[in-house]
Amino acid sequence: MKLSDLNKPVDDLSNAPALKCIGLAKQFNGVPAVAGLELTVPQGQILALLGPRGCGKTTALRLIAGFEDPDKGVISIGGQTMNVGGESLPPERRRVGMVFQEGALFPHLSVEQNIAYGLPKGQDRDGGSTKS
Repeated sequence: MKLSDLNKPVDDLSNAPALKCIGLAKQFNGVPAVAGLELTVPQGQILALLGPRGCGKTTALRLIAGFEDPDKGVISIGGQTMNVGGESLPPERRRVGMVFQEGALFPHLSVEQNIAYGLPKGQDRDGGSTKS
């Protein structure tokens, strides 16, 4: 497979995960930031990466979005491979959006209020009522 093969139409992606990372790794100056990340996110699911400062959350997101190139591993989005043989699709061809934490959160709201802000009023994520 070559970089030019990436993003070619695939016959049936209906069962493909929204995101799949296999053996993803990235080092900076010999220090591992991400080491062997295995991740599968099914279509329609929401994922949160949680962990202490310096554990590789932001690096993993930057790899997925295409802002960094992985040293090892494969990233596929919607069943289409984003990197192969040391070459990667650029961020603008991945159809991935990223909002950094500083611009996404309302500091005057609690964690629960920040999460609920993006949901329709009176509904939980699955469309059910939150009112008793």
